[in-house]
Formats: sequence, structure tokens, C-alpha cells
Amino acid sequence: MSNFKVKDKKIIPEFIGSLMNAIARSSAKSAVKNLEKNPVIKKHISKIKQIDREMKADIEKRIKTDPKFKKDYNDALDFIDNI
Repeated sequence: MSNFKVKDKKIIPEFIGSLMNAIARSSAKSAVKNLEKNPVIKKHISKIKQIDREMKADIEKRIKTDPKFKKDYNDALDFIDNI
């Protein structure tokens, strides 16, 4: 058994925490890669991306044509940023 003294007892929990975070990130990345290989999941992801593009285009169009929507949208974004 090694004999060493820890002067700052926060070092070990911080090290273990950062190690666990690295492991979790690595596992999450590999899980996402495995899910993207699944053809059913891949189809759903492409549908989600298409809906996202359509929503963004609709929002941009409404911002240009409807001043009340633009004000409400900007107020909502400001509120979210301040949370």
C-alpha cells in the first residue's frame, strides 16, 4: 500500500468526477453512433431535421411579415436567455 498524504482533499473527488464525466461522454458518443446506424432511427432523425428546417423557415417568414409575432418571439428569446 502506498503512503502518501493528500493536502487538498478536494483533488481526489474532482479527479474521480472528471474521470466519470469523460467515461459518460465517451459512452454517449458511441451510443449515438450506434443509434444512427439503425435504419428506423435514421429515418426518424431525417424527419426531425426536415421538420426543424420547415419550422425555422416559417418563423423567419412570420418575423418578416408580422411585427407582433416578431416582438413576441424576440421577447421569448430574451426571457430564455435570462433564465
